[in-house]
Amino acid sequence: MEIQDLEPSRKIYIERVGFRGVRRRVMIDTPLGLQHLDLKIELYVDVYERRRGVHLSRSIEALEEVLSGYKPWSLEALLRRVAKQLLAKHPYASRSFASASTTYYVSLSSLGFDSVEPVDARVSVEMGRSYELWTVEVGVTGLTVCPSAQRTIAGILGLGEGDSWKAPSHMQRVRVRGRVTTNRVMVRIEEVAKALFSSLSAPSISLLKRVDEARLVLEAQKRPMFAEDVAREAAYRISMISGLPGDSIVEVEVESLESIHPHDLQVYLKTTANEAKVMGGYKG
Repeated sequence: MEIQDLEPSRKIYIERVGFRGVRRRVMIDTPLGLQHLDLKIELYVDVYERRRGVHLSRSIEALEEVLSGYKPWSLEALLRRVAKQLLAKHPYASRSFASASTTYYVSLSSLGFDSVEPVDARVSVEMGRSYELWTVEVGVTGLTVCPSAQRTIAGILGLGEGDSWKAPSHMQRVRVRGRVTTNRVMVRIEEVAKALFSSLSAPSISLLKRVDEARLVLEAQKRPMFAEDVAREAAYRISMISGLPGDSIVEVEVESLESIHPHDLQVYLKTTANEAKVMGGYKG
């Protein structure tokens, strides 16, 4: 019997033990075609209270065995195989956990602009002997136009309500992060990214000529939004993703990098897909 198989002196259950920061470059099948992605991977299993430790080398073996028979799967499918292999390699564990963080590229079509933009993405699966929990987390960058300043300036300029968008207003660069946790259902990174980009006054776009920059600014002025508006809109749009179960947990974080203040603004909300859909005004 190896030392890991012995009983510990303190018989306390451990939820996760394993590796963080395992780096691999993997070919992933995406809607944009095959992409080489640099993944930062986490691998864990649990340890019951009467076992001192786990055979940690088996976790790396599980990853390598999946990658050695690898075909260009989706990121989600790759992680599911890794989680299953972790349970096979650690028969004493009741659950496994596998996640990967990367820069992912999505096709963006918004406000008349078409481009391919990078987003931060993290996909995680917690797999038990009879259940799967999935979490997809996506971070995008865009901008907001302040509604308060716009209305005030419109009043000063004597503009009517319908023309208030013509008033100049200060703009913020905004980072929005959406996180969706589901039971047995995998939500695509692209779907979450699309919901987040659509929740801003305008998305950030990598390549813009002068005329395009001007057009983007004008389009953003037509959609003034507080950071609170962005968070609610993002939660609602995520809840409307096709096939998303109503009991899915939706979390949204908004960081507004304030342009006229020396501090930044943070917003966070957590809800269920059903609640966001109903409270957001969905009529069915």
